[in-house]
Amino acid sequence: MLINGVGGVLGARVARRLCEDADVTVIGLSRYEPLAPLGRAEWLVAQLNGLQLVELLEAEQIDTVIQIDFAGTEAPVSSREAAIQQNVIGTMDLLGACLRAGVQQVVVRSHSWVYGASPLNPMMIDERRPVARSGLRGFLRDLAEVEIFMGEFAEQHPDMRVASLRMAPLVGGWSSLIDYFSQPWPRMLIGFDPVIQLLSINDAVEALAHFALNPCSGPYNLAADDAVCISQAIRLCGQLPSPTIESMIVRSKRDVSRDQPQYWPVDVNFMRHTCVVDTHRAKHEMGWAPQYGAADSIIATRQNGQAPPDREASEAALRAFLNRKR
Repeated sequence: MLINGVGGVLGARVARRLCEDADVTVIGLSRYEPLAPLGRAEWLVAQLNGLQLVELLEAEQIDTVIQIDFAGTEAPVSSREAAIQQNVIGTMDLLGACLRAGVQQVVVRSHSWVYGASPLNPMMIDERRPVARSGLRGFLRDLAEVEIFMGEFAEQHPDMRVASLRMAPLVGGWSSLIDYFSQPWPRMLIGFDPVIQLLSINDAVEALAHFALNPCSGPYNLAADDAVCISQAIRLCGQLPSPTIESMIVRSKRDVSRDQPQYWPVDVNFMRHTCVVDTHRAKHEMGWAPQYGAADSIIATRQNGQAPPDREASEAALRAFLNRKR
């Protein structure tokens, strides 16, 4: 089994999880040295072209590939051009190499927000709804293009199983959305407080391993069973929301300095409208179910020091301690 993008936290954890199965041989491919241990997995630091990928896949007799090598998932992107090359062109090249090498199954990490945020969205979006072809930007736009290509690719090559795991925004590790919620006085759009879904990184690791080890194809929605409003997520991150007008939220990245609040990381429509997905297919066809709730995941992340602590609670604890000492 090959994991493309094993250098990040998610990839390293998936590798360790798969290595728990003695019958599975794991090889990792990364653009940089892994940030965390990979268990007994072997790994290669390189940026391979299509022919080199075919050579690697054939030499190691790889039957399953996990694609999580996407710019914008583990850290902010350096440039849009580099992100498109890595996310869109890179995935196309990988699928072509898998086809030539006779790989049986490819599991690709995607995002539940590829459906877009719109007042026309149903209350619960299932996998039959097409991905948005407009209204997305940055990382989500790249993933929407990847999804469209994957759908066409799967129709043309039915002998190879291609699965897309449309994950809700992750909690744990780096997340542009959680970073936004965790900054002082994160902004909201006046008059709007849509519901959002989240997914614990622990559940994401188990999902990637589970789907890679079992035959699957097509898209699958993955999210925690509960959902939170934007204002609730902000409060769970230890901050207070700051309702404001749209012009104070939508700014280009180059206009944001270190001393200014972080900009909203996705299209502003996600501040107006919900994009809540139905996870029935993953649960009933693949036997996958999340073990962690969205609210509990945020709280656990804060307790582990990955999000700013509750300043009021810390102040109260300090005063109580000093009073006892006196």
